Amino acid sequence: MTSMGEPDARRGATDRPGDAVPDLLAVRDLTVRFGGVTALDRVSFAVPAGQVCGLIGPNGAGKTTLFDCVSRLARPQAGRIELAGRDLPAHPHQVAALGVARTFQHLGLVASLSVRDNVMLGAAAGVRRSDGQHRSRSGFAASALRLPRVRAEERALRRRADEVLDRLGLAGIAARRAAGLPYGTLKRIELARALAAGPSLLMLDEPASGLSHGEVDELAGLIEEVRRDGDLTVLLVEHHMGIVMRLSDTVVVLDFGRVIAAGPPAQVREDPAVLEAYLGVPA
Repeated sequence: MTSMGEPDARRGATDRPGDAVPDLLAVRDLTVRFGGVTALDRVSFAVPAGQVCGLIGPNGAGKTTLFDCVSRLARPQAGRIELAGRDLPAHPHQVAALGVARTFQHLGLVASLSVRDNVMLGAAAGVRRSDGQHRSRSGFAASALRLPRVRAEERALRRRADEVLDRLGLAGIAARRAAGLPYGTLKRIELARALAAGPSLLMLDEPASGLSHGEVDELAGLIEEVRRDGDLTVLLVEHHMGIVMRLSDTVVVLDFGRVIAAGPPAQVREDPAVLEAYLGVPA
């Protein structure tokens, strides 16, 4: 395990051995300031394709800000983000079209829509041409025109949504409104919406927050399953250390916007800088 200043913590696709798995996501010297506050300070790390990277740290460490930068909801003042070796586009819809999907710490579901329609929104965000351009521009509102192409697109989105709902055990409530459903179920729907986009990079922002112990175990098993069954790379922000240690291939630790440790979960867990950041006293 290495700390922020050591070369291995910043190693990217270009300096890995030739037979190593290439990086899907590379964050290089990312810096974000809000007024006089530095939220991210030259943050660098990489996530190899097909792996799970846990991103942890105390409250206010900069984890959600980093997520917002990758999904282009926030703009860094300096640094680069690369996806599969290329600079990430500037706009959220372009990032989604390249196969990046995320969940939110605070649920982003539309309460008035059905479970299926919420997941169809995720599927629509992920529909893209072979050249990477977003294809489903007309949206649901255009269905009022009864255009054959629009209807065909919506049927395809519905099929995709139903496939994901069935896989996540939600088919039985597909027609129900999201409003009023149990919180654990809403978390699962949020995950379904992200998966419906068919992402290559899935970003999970505190997926276990507010869940019972049993629901956390169920969620962890579900994430393991979808990762195993698909070509999926996962960036996971989570305070629940059990799920981080269970799912992650590597763990990156932020504190006051800086990377203080990175490496395998077992090593990071014992790192003195990590213990100090969480406990507030030298280990």
